[in-house]
Amino acid sequence: MKYDAMDFVRRCESCQLHSNMSHRPHTDLRALQSPWSFAQWGLDILGPFSLTPGQRKFLIIGINYFTKWVEAVLLAKITEQNATEFLRQNIVCRFGVPECVVTDNGTQFTGKRFTKYCASLRINLVHTSVAYPQANGQVEVTNRTILHRQKTKLESSEGSWVHELPSILWSYRTTPREPTRETPFNLCYGVEAVIPIEVCLTSPRVGCFSATDNNQRLRESLDALEEVRDQARLRKAIYQQRVARYYNKKVKARQFEVGDLVLRSVETTGKIAGRNKLSPN
Repeated sequence: MKYDAMDFVRRCESCQLHSNMSHRPHTDLRALQSPWSFAQWGLDILGPFSLTPGQRKFLIIGINYFTKWVEAVLLAKITEQNATEFLRQNIVCRFGVPECVVTDNGTQFTGKRFTKYCASLRINLVHTSVAYPQANGQVEVTNRTILHRQKTKLESSEGSWVHELPSILWSYRTTPREPTRETPFNLCYGVEAVIPIEVCLTSPRVGCFSATDNNQRLRESLDALEEVRDQARLRKAIYQQRVARYYNKKVKARQFEVGDLVLRSVETTGKIAGRNKLSPN
């Protein structure tokens, strides 16, 4: 009778539907590698924000996986045409044809026009799993950083966020990123950007500027760019290994056999009608 009672409790359907879900990862972390500097990009939509002139309330964001360079454009509507034009104008026409583009499952990224454009350039279009934004973690981290800086700068003046966006992107591009320990600006252009404080306090490179030596210094910087990128690529690999070791310590593998009965989670890109706080997990 004891074992029958234990078996009955284990098979309780209501208990299974409402039991706590395990949030521990089930597989090891797999880091994404970029074969060349601008080979891999992640795209995402951020918003809605408060309305701005032109009824623009969304941001489409692109982040390069290696240099961490970020591109962002204001949108009034989230459409497949806008997503395609962003990829063409802000990525392909500026940084060349990428090898891979990672997006979520929004219709603006899964529609015929966007997929056809990627196929025409032989871009490997990767869609992340539904309701699993961690698969495009680079973009999610960038979104969080941009949102945090917007809130910090604006406080109560939410309507002026569009005017602060360029300076927020500028600060992101000129701040060293932890994985590479280099600024996105330097990894893109081979030199560090001149920031306002260098002009106000006259840094050595501003105060000692010489027009006759400038071309030679630019050539030296460009010659050293590949070495800088190689060092950044090595630092990034070491950083990814360190993060993976920490993450993999929390992994709890789950093994299933053919014929096992499991509860299947129905994921969706939108809200489920009729679902509330008392609904099954």
